[in-house]
Amino acid sequence: MARFREVRNDRRVRPALRLLRPTLAAWGLALLARHLLGCSGDVRANDAPDAEPPALVEPFAVASHAAAVVIPAAFHAATAERRVVTLSAVGDCTLGDDVGSERAKGSFHRVVDDSGGDLARPFSLVKAELDKDDLTIANLEGTLTTAGCPDDPKFRFRGRPEFARMLARGGVELVTLANNHSEDCGLRGLEETKASLDAAGVGWFGLGKVDRRTVHGIEIVNLGYTGGRAEIRGRVARDVAREKKPDNLVVVSFHWGIESQHAATDVQVKLAHTAIDAGADLVLGHHPHVLQGIEEYKGKRVVYSLGNFVFGGNAQPGELASMIYRARFEIVDDVLEPSVEAFIPIHISGDAVQNDFRPLLAEGKEADDIRSQLDRWSTLLP
Repeated sequence: MARFREVRNDRRVRPALRLLRPTLAAWGLALLARHLLGCSGDVRANDAPDAEPPALVEPFAVASHAAAVVIPAAFHAATAERRVVTLSAVGDCTLGDDVGSERAKGSFHRVVDDSGGDLARPFSLVKAELDKDDLTIANLEGTLTTAGCPDDPKFRFRGRPEFARMLARGGVELVTLANNHSEDCGLRGLEETKASLDAAGVGWFGLGKVDRRTVHGIEIVNLGYTGGRAEIRGRVARDVAREKKPDNLVVVSFHWGIESQHAATDVQVKLAHTAIDAGADLVLGHHPHVLQGIEEYKGKRVVYSLGNFVFGGNAQPGELASMIYRARFEIVDDVLEPSVEAFIPIHISGDAVQNDFRPLLAEGKEADDIRSQLDRWSTLLP
């Protein structure tokens, strides 16, 4: 009995037990009726055999490093009695090129133009997967503007304003602008980027803006921060504590870490833990342009780097491995709880040499290799 109470109270198991309560209650009533009637079969319709317990399907694509909970097939469905929300997160999306290289062979603009200006193309091979969630969050690394850009810094990413519709047509509902390329084309470029997103129906946050929305009766709050500096810990803690409620979902995105490094830094870990200590339910990271590990801290997940996704910033990337990170949350006894997560391996290009800016799902051994790499990088945390 003590072991049963331990399992019953396990945060990871409680959602599955809640789903079984109606069935267990029905079995109990049937057994009680049979006992009171003093018979062993009279309560069965047409003397049919006893019904078998309902079958439960396997969890959906749970990463090897994550605790698995058996969940029914409609894992993200919400009802009047059960509030559930499913999020997906993807990495750096640069919908353009370094200023001055737009007409170069293999550039993002050239690929778009050669496709006949098909704005649905970049996300077309992953859209079906992104449509399975309730909200997809990405990092928009660059500007969508016609504004001129200064000569400094070295890399200045710019795409056409209409490229914002690529996100909407690809199943991305929300982006963070909290990164080091949002102001590549100055204040005018930033404001036109915001206006382009607004016109396309894509939400944005960061740079002082908080995104608040309600999905299936659950308030979702997104906060974004540029840079991985330890001195912002106090601000992060105050912001998260101000937004967090027992029954809402607070997601914090950081643009941090060292480019091309799979190992998270000590400062990244401190910032992530600060956010979770203050009440954050999920921490997402960008900037290294490669995958970094995933950590569980106080029952919450930290995804240190989501890598690249539709990334026009590099026409010949050295690494293709990336992922879609997915997490499901639900309200249990008026408190938000994580219930299951999935790690969906992808390649950012179908061409291993020349980036075609069209991510696709990895399969078979390639998918297994990416999962193994993620497990290994998760052991590199300070």
